[in-house]
Amino acid sequence: MRLRAFALCVPLVFPASVADAGTIANTRYDYYTISGKTLVDIYDSMLRRGPHVDGAKAYASTSATSSQEGKLVGKNNCRIEDYRLKIDFVIRLPKIKDETKLASAERARFQRFSQFLKKHEETHRSIWLDCAAKLEAKVANISSKSCKDAETRSEKLWSEMRRSCNQRHQAFDAAEQKRLLQHPFLRYVLTKKSKDTRAAAAP
Repeated sequence: MRLRAFALCVPLVFPASVADAGTIANTRYDYYTISGKTLVDIYDSMLRRGPHVDGAKAYASTSATSSQEGKLVGKNNCRIEDYRLKIDFVIRLPKIKDETKLASAERARFQRFSQFLKKHEETHRSIWLDCAAKLEAKVANISSKSCKDAETRSEKLWSEMRRSCNQRHQAFDAAEQKRLLQHPFLRYVLTKKSKDTRAAAAP
């Protein structure tokens, strides 16, 4: 079970002028509705209605679209001024249609799990923003004999950042997967489902 999805579509444009440099980030939270009278019901509802990541079911996901801007300045000594990235994030999370149907203890377990998912997705957003800030600093230091070469170098830096940042995401996901399996919500649900399965199989 994965926690997230992340995709970037990043065209590179050089308009005549741009505002002050620096990453611009917008975040929208999108909730998918789940329902049930028990935590097992809620868990099953998440599996049915939750997002998919690389074809696999997930509890939550983050997607993003991005564009980059800058000004090519100079001829014999070309550089990129006012370079910045704009990233629009969409974080998808579960939301219970009617929490009053759950017992108070179960409701509290789910709420803690929901906060865990939200923090996880927001950490992925923070990782990308840190990667973007480092990329912007590197692009600002580009100085090349031609503007075509400067643009090529900036695109190479973007590709390198994408690879290194993906490695950071993968490492974070691997570490979080261990915490996910130990989360009280999942431990409770999986234990309950296991007991129900054994009871149903008993003669």
